[in-house]
Amino acid sequence: MHNDKFVDPRLQQKEALFQQLHMASFDVIMHINAIQEIVQTTAQDIEPTNEHLLELIRSFTTTLAMCSALEPQIKVLSQATEQAISDDSNVPFATQAQICAAAVNCLNHWRILKQIPEDLLSIDTISATLKQRFSEHLAMWDSYFATNNTQH
Repeated sequence: MHNDKFVDPRLQQKEALFQQLHMASFDVIMHINAIQEIVQTTAQDIEPTNEHLLELIRSFTTTLAMCSALEPQIKVLSQATEQAISDDSNVPFATQAQICAAAVNCLNHWRILKQIPEDLLSIDTISATLKQRFSEHLAMWDSYFATNNTQH
């Protein structure tokens, strides 16, 4: 007897994309952990040329470019993030990295949710954990602007 669960073929054909988006989260974690280690070791902000910061900014820009038809809240947060990482921003570089990390994770979870057919999204065993993680990343992303009283 097999314990194989039925997986909807519509999800099976998107498995490679889902894996790619999940793996991106590990890259984000690696970069943000490296930045946190530098900040803890030096008790100073990172340099604007820090490779991990630059990679997180690149990831944010690339991920955002792959998203279409964003909900209003995500659009506003994306614009606030673009402002936070702009050349005339006064946001500390380590904070910029944290904002980008939260944004990339949120956007990747959003992209996964958008790939799941509507009829399957309503099934908790399929989507509950993913929806919860998306909400957590969205709240974290939003909190960077709410706690810093940054307009968004």
